Amino acid sequence: MMGHYPIRSSVSSVFSPKTKDRRPKTLLILLLAAILAAACERAPQPPPQKARVIQVIDGDTLVLASGKAVRLLGIDAPEMEREGRPAEFLAHQAKAYLAQLVEGKEVRLEYGPLRYDQYGRLLAHVFLADNTLAEAALLRQGLARVYFHPPNLGHREVLLAAQTEAMDARRGLWVKALNQDEPFYAANRSTLRFHRPGCPLAAKIAPANRLKITAIKQAYLQGFSPCRSCRP
Repeated sequence: MMGHYPIRSSVSSVFSPKTKDRRPKTLLILLLAAILAAACERAPQPPPQKARVIQVIDGDTLVLASGKAVRLLGIDAPEMEREGRPAEFLAHQAKAYLAQLVEGKEVRLEYGPLRYDQYGRLLAHVFLADNTLAEAALLRQGLARVYFHPPNLGHREVLLAAQTEAMDARRGLWVKALNQDEPFYAANRSTLRFHRPGCPLAAKIAPANRLKITAIKQAYLQGFSPCRSCRP
């Protein structure tokens, strides 16, 4: 008598347990791949190393061809007119000089540890084709002051030397004599700002970071910048 052997149909083999297990795994892999691809598309692009400048906003801010705004590191130029306030002394001259240096040209951008400010602007040192540092050029003309933002302290000595040159020559902003109307100023080694002794921010300086400066010129020579609240 012939033995009875079960016949496996082609239909049953297609839907065998092994085949059923494979299909969900394939779908899962495809789903994960789609998620990773979407994440890569949303990931921020690294800041450019070189770019063309299409517009200058003021003496320390410009716009790249990509539409991204750049705030120049290490300096503070006079403010343009805004919200009913008049332009500060030499603001238009600072803007025009920076435009002469960079507008319509390709520049090299160099970054510090902190690459963006609270407004989403890139924070960068800007170099011209001949390797001139744009911030130093503005400082030499007296069209900006040193304004450091720790931890971005690159080219500190170069920028201080450029400012000192303008101060000694009484050039630009320094044509006006430094007005010292306090017996001393409280400087903060951490923020690199100096304050009037009665400024509320001066009272908050930690003892380890507090420095007493008796001559306002020394504050500038050492790389401190005036507090924007008490305006020493």
